Amino acid sequence: MKSAPTATGADPNSHERGTLPEEFQQYKVPREDRSALIDPAVDILIDQLQTPFDFAGMQALEFCGKALNEARQHARDEVIELARSFTAKYRNINGTGDPFAPIVMSGHQPELFHPGVWYKNFLLSHLSQRTGAIAINFLVDNDVCRKTAIRVPSLAANNSIVTQTVAFDSQREGVPWEQRRLNSWETWHAFPEAVKAALIPGDWEPLVDELWPDATESLQRTNRLGLAIAEARHKLEARLGLNTLEVPLSDLVGTRAFARFSIQLLSELPRFQDVYNLQLQRYREAHHIRNHAHPVPALDQDAGWLEAPWWIYRASAPQRKKMWVRLLNDQLILSDRAGWQAVIEGRLDCDNAATQWLELLSDGICIRPRALLTTMYLRIMVSDLFIHGIGGGKYDQLTNAIMREFFAITPPPMAVATATLRLPLSTDIANDWKTASAADTADRIRTERQQIWQLKFNADKFSDVVDERLDNEVTQLTERKAQLLANIPERGNKWEWHNEITAINGRLRELSTSYIGDSRQTIDKLNQLQRQQKILESREFSFCLFPKDYIADALEVI
Repeated sequence: MKSAPTATGADPNSHERGTLPEEFQQYKVPREDRSALIDPAVDILIDQLQTPFDFAGMQALEFCGKALNEARQHARDEVIELARSFTAKYRNINGTGDPFAPIVMSGHQPELFHPGVWYKNFLLSHLSQRTGAIAINFLVDNDVCRKTAIRVPSLAANNSIVTQTVAFDSQREGVPWEQRRLNSWETWHAFPEAVKAALIPGDWEPLVDELWPDATESLQRTNRLGLAIAEARHKLEARLGLNTLEVPLSDLVGTRAFARFSIQLLSELPRFQDVYNLQLQRYREAHHIRNHAHPVPALDQDAGWLEAPWWIYRASAPQRKKMWVRLLNDQLILSDRAGWQAVIEGRLDCDNAATQWLELLSDGICIRPRALLTTMYLRIMVSDLFIHGIGGGKYDQLTNAIMREFFAITPPPMAVATATLRLPLSTDIANDWKTASAADTADRIRTERQQIWQLKFNADKFSDVVDERLDNEVTQLTERKAQLLANIPERGNKWEWHNEITAINGRLRELSTSYIGDSRQTIDKLNQLQRQQKILESREFSFCLFPKDYIADALEVI
């Protein structure tokens, strides 16, 4: 039987639909080990790439005076060239650079992510091989690097399963990945051995051993932490037979096509902001979301400034700040309102304004799109199909709504893909701790708590609650109580009857107290077991902990 993940397509099992509107569907993480979610199904994605979306039918849509098909071809040419030249710096590139081939894209932060994220890259390559499409993964290096460590499942001294945090660099204030440099070579070099020392003993070598020499070479060459991890992973993919290109977002947004796209949106920022905020409110209402930061904050206005969905930072001040804009006649005034400001003259002369935008970038100003804007650009201007993980798939439904309203177009296709793959722990470890699932243990905990409640407030029904633990005394007491209740004496003759009932209830409470203590001890043990089961069942451990052949085989797309 083939050991690749089981894929689910657009059917009732692939996502749960509640009362949400059709365009606001939900997606469900696959629960079973070695299983996958692909929505729509692979065959549909292949058909979409072989019969590309009809962008040509949107000729009324222009960007900076150019028809959409012309603007798209320009953007695609730039991205293909960027991706080929970037990838060629560290590995051989195969396949065509045909500018008219369909493009399938995905992206993620340059992290040591879990196999479910990595699965998208396997799907990219699979679709490329099946359709001749150019597969490009972009590195979201404008996101903040918040952690330089991974969680590793370990055995504690008492043989219980815990997680340890193993760092590949010392922690520092969060800055975008493109600005993150290494703090500690000592921590970096010690990482593979530290991982293996922490990892639950097994009969395999984790991928980190193969990954880290390439990552070290890249780090020495680029001095960029995110690139080092991404390039090492991409080299590994080449050895596994995957054929994709990669490009950092920080390079991609330096293209003239993206500059023109940005000038167009900023010139229409008041209307764009209105549409953005209105569709965000609708999305929140549909999902019953009260958190004003989810999935993204609304765009603000203040003292004549309009907030735009870009970030601004510099190498000398790498903390991301909001970009604020004023439209004054034919000027675009850009500012972070924290000491930096620039003016783009003649915003209606798009090519000239785009040149000024690119000059800002060449001066070291990092103007980077936020998530919604990033995928909006890539889906409208570059790709024929974009593949998200579950989180991206959810928020990009908001992108769809904005595109429908602002551009008056049918959103180009997107897909959602992820997989669940658990570490192949040894049989002994699994048998010791995984006697049932964490969900089964949660059910047992609920049962024990219900028993405690019954014992506290229904001591007279003690035998019904703990019938599996009854002894002769409890049986005799409950039977005698039943007899007494069935034969209540007349008024005036209840003294002895009342004393006996009181004594029985008192004794049952004493016995229930003992059983409550037993139940609490059982709950404590079950809680410990559940914590360990959750670790064993986690799909969140980094791909670098897995054995190479196992993970490569498991993530192969059907």
